[in-house]
Amino acid sequence: MKKNVLKRFTAMGLAVIMVTGLAGCNKNEATFTLEGGDPNDLPDTISVMADTIIEEQNGLQDICDEYERQTGIKMTVEKPDHAKYYEKVTLSFASEEPADIIEMGSTYYPQLADSGALWDMTEAWNNSDSNCKKIIDEDYVDALKINGVLYGFPMAAGNGTITYVREDWMKEAGLSNPKNYDEFINMLRAFKARGGGAIPLTASGFLNNGETPYDIYLREFYQDAIPDFYKDEETGMYVDGFAQDEMKEAMQRLRDAYQEGLIDSEIVTNKTSTCRDKLGSGLVGAFNYWAGMWSLKLQRTLNEGNLKPIPPIEEANGYTERVPTAMAMSIYAPNKAAIFEHFIMYSHDGGEGQMLFTHGVENKHYTRNADGSATALPYYSDPSTPVEKSFYAPELTITNWNDPIPLDPMVKSSLDEFRKNRRFASVPIVRDVIAENLADLNVVKDVTIATAVTSKTSSVEDAMEYYNEKGSYYANAILDDLNSEENLAAEEAALAAANGESVDDGEDADASAEE
Repeated sequence: MKKNVLKRFTAMGLAVIMVTGLAGCNKNEATFTLEGGDPNDLPDTISVMADTIIEEQNGLQDICDEYERQTGIKMTVEKPDHAKYYEKVTLSFASEEPADIIEMGSTYYPQLADSGALWDMTEAWNNSDSNCKKIIDEDYVDALKINGVLYGFPMAAGNGTITYVREDWMKEAGLSNPKNYDEFINMLRAFKARGGGAIPLTASGFLNNGETPYDIYLREFYQDAIPDFYKDEETGMYVDGFAQDEMKEAMQRLRDAYQEGLIDSEIVTNKTSTCRDKLGSGLVGAFNYWAGMWSLKLQRTLNEGNLKPIPPIEEANGYTERVPTAMAMSIYAPNKAAIFEHFIMYSHDGGEGQMLFTHGVENKHYTRNADGSATALPYYSDPSTPVEKSFYAPELTITNWNDPIPLDPMVKSSLDEFRKNRRFASVPIVRDVIAENLADLNVVKDVTIATAVTSKTSSVEDAMEYYNEKGSYYANAILDDLNSEENLAAEEAALAAANGESVDDGEDADASAEE
C-alpha cells in the first residue's frame, strides 16, 4: 500500500480525510504516473478547479471557448462556492477525481504538497523554453518552492499590505512620512489630537490567523518579531517565535500604543469590512491594507480627504509579500508536461495567452483601440463596472509584459511603493503534528496578545505566563516534530536533491519522508 495522498486538515477546520493508497488500492482503481511525459503530447481536455476567477455569469465559458480556439485544447472549469472551495478540493482528492489544475492558496498548497497529492513540476520549469521563462520575475516562482521543489506555479504576485495614511491630516499637522517608530507614534498622536472621534490607527485583530504571515497588518509594531515557528539559521533548529523576547517587545509596543488611545479600541472584534467602513466614514488616520487595486477602492469609499501609501518605517524592515496563490497540478493529471507548457506557461506568455487569462475575450471583456491600447468592457452582470480580470489580476502580473490596458495611477503608485520595500514570506511549514495542534495553539496566542495589549491589570509578562501554561503542550509537540532527526534529515536531503547535490544518509532521509 502506498503512502496516503491526504493527511490531516484539522488546523483549517476540515474533517480528517484519508486516502488509503494511490494506484490500485481502492475500489476506484485510480492510476497515475509521476512522469511528465512529452510536452508536445497535447491533451484533449484540461480540467481546472479555481476560486478567484471570473464568475460564470460574466463569461467564464467564453474564456474556455476562446482557449480552445487558440490552442485546440478543450478547457473545463469548475468554480465552487467560495465558502466551500477547499472542502471541494479536499473531497475531489479523496474521491481520486481532482481537476488537472487546481488553484491553491498558501495554507493549503503546502498541505497537499506534503501529502504527495501534487506533481513536482521543478524539472518541467527548469527545462521549459517558453516565452514565460524569458519575461518572468523568478522571485515569485522561488517563493513557492518547498525545500527547493516546485509543486505549483504562481497565478500572480502574492501581494501584501502597505500602510495608508490620511495625507490631508498629515499636512494639517505639518508632518511628513514617518521614517522610524518614534515618528510613526508621533503621527498617530497628532491624529488623535484632532478629536471628533478620530481613530489614529485601525486593524482587524492583533494576529492575522486566517493565513500567514500572522503579522502582516501591524508591521510597524511587530518589527523583528515573528509570531510563528521558524528555523534559527545559526542553530539550524526550529523555534517558537511567539515565545521569543522579540515578541514580548512587540506586544509591549502594541500595549503602550493601545493604552494611549492610538489604536482602535475595537481592534479585537473588528473585521476587515468594519475597518474599511470606519475608514470610509472619515474617522481613521492610518490603516494597513492591500497594495494595488485596494488603494483605489479605499479612496473611492472615503467621504472626504485623500489616502497616501507610505514607505515602511526603518524598524519594520520592509513590507511583506505573501506567498503567491499557486496553480498546482494533480498527480492524477495526464500529459503533465504538456499541461504545464500549454496551460501554465501559455497563460503567462506575454501575448495572446496572457491577454486571455488576464483580461478575457476580445470584444466581450475588452476592446482594442486604434493606438494599440485596450479598454475593459463592463461585466455582463454589471454594466457600471469594467472587467477587472478573467483569471489573473493585471496589477499583480509576474511577467514583464506590455499590458495594453494601463493601470490606474493610484494603483500603480501603491504597488510601486510596496515593491520598493518588500520582502517575500516563506511557504508555511506544514506537517501532521502542526495540523493537529496549530488551531488550538493559535487560540492561545489570540488570548495571550489580547490580554497583554488591552488589559488594564495584566502585564505582558503576565500574559506570557498564560501562553507558557496553556500553549506549551501544543508548541512543544510541534517543535519536537520539526526538530526530530528524521525531519531535519529529510529537509536536508530534499534541499540537496533540488540543488543536484547528495548528503549522507540521504536514502534514509527520503525513506523517512515517505512514511
